[in-house]
Amino acid sequence: MYSIILLVLSIVLLMVLISKLRVHAFLSLLMVSLLLGVASGMPLGAVADTVAAGFGGTMQSIGIVIVCGVVVGEILECTGGAQKIADSILRLVGIKRAPLATAVTGGVVSIPTFCDSGFVILNPVIKALSKKGNIPYMVLVTSLMCGLLTTHSLVPPTPGPIAVAGILEADVGKVMIYGLIVAIPIILVTQLWCNSKFIKTRYPEIAETSEEDANANQKFAELVANSPSTFKSYLPIVAPIILIVVRSFVTQYSRDTEGMAYQMINFIGTPYIALLIGTLLSFLLPAKLNGEVTDTWVSTAIQKSAEILLITGIAGCYGKILQAIGVGDVLAGGIAGLGIPSIVLHFLISAIVLMAQGSATVAMTTTAGIILPLLPALAISPELATIAIAGGSMCGVLPMGSYFWCVTKLSGYDIKKGYVAVTATTYVMGITALASVLLLSFVVR
Repeated sequence: MYSIILLVLSIVLLMVLISKLRVHAFLSLLMVSLLLGVASGMPLGAVADTVAAGFGGTMQSIGIVIVCGVVVGEILECTGGAQKIADSILRLVGIKRAPLATAVTGGVVSIPTFCDSGFVILNPVIKALSKKGNIPYMVLVTSLMCGLLTTHSLVPPTPGPIAVAGILEADVGKVMIYGLIVAIPIILVTQLWCNSKFIKTRYPEIAETSEEDANANQKFAELVANSPSTFKSYLPIVAPIILIVVRSFVTQYSRDTEGMAYQMINFIGTPYIALLIGTLLSFLLPAKLNGEVTDTWVSTAIQKSAEILLITGIAGCYGKILQAIGVGDVLAGGIAGLGIPSIVLHFLISAIVLMAQGSATVAMTTTAGIILPLLPALAISPELATIAIAGGSMCGVLPMGSYFWCVTKLSGYDIKKGYVAVTATTYVMGITALASVLLLSFVVR
């Protein structure tokens, strides 16, 4: 019982530090990890060593992957590749299905880029679509918000699911496949909400475009016109995904583990090698490869990834301490007695942490740390656990989160409309995610 009390107190302390006292998640997780180890009675030297091992072990598995993924996203954004991808999907699906096209576009664009950046990039486009197709702007805002957040939470190489996969030692290839499978019903079901009578009748306004919006849309069109080809734009995203998925398939089913082909696939499909290949392929996008690309753009991406790396690594420390004090076996036994499905538990913890402090990445990494010592005793694979945690991290985005304000402010909405466009929509997404992961658990383990 003492270890359970320590776990509960540590979670409460984390929430107070992050959401009430506004202490950065990195410092909060570090202090709580150290206090947890000391309070459990571990020798002080062992506490320090365990925290260091947790940070180093997590960085070893996903550090390079996160940096390379952010670099690819930065280059796609700077060269207009992300805009080219968006334009190609919008043209393919067509204005008649503009809400679905918007959601799918957001889903693809958000795999390499942050969802906040994706909304900034695509907001001028959906304003133009609203005016051109006489479509309520709220319909397109909710569709875009949904598409961007879905893959941002579920599909590597975005930082959140990569971080959780690293902490739980999940197969990244399987996480990609499961994430894409679960993303489809989330986007399709949420479309029913986005196109519902409630949204259309209560918020029928067509987007009002200002001179600033017109300039942004013109800039988008110019970027598309001067951007690399559609094939080149997709290449840095698709190539790593294929390599990682093929490696996952081959390592699981191949009998010849000594052959040259196996060794090569195993090497190039290793997540950080695959993402490094994607990074090198992204250098084909600029018209001219110079210092601005290889130094300035890469430096900017590294700066953007620093906070994510630190939060992810320190969440690994928290999980390592929980593992060391033996809370997993005790809690797993209690959960088994209650009869709560493992997937529901993962989902609920992640959703609660999200609603308490606002950041999906912090929610995912913190939940992964809590779940890590439980995994051996729970009847769930690390891959399904990762997807369940990711699903919870999109359920209930409130005003504490930066994405809430990104969507609300760029759309010109007040907080009441923000609750409809973001919070209500993310509850629909979260419930659909939970149902989808539960159904998936009957097919895969």
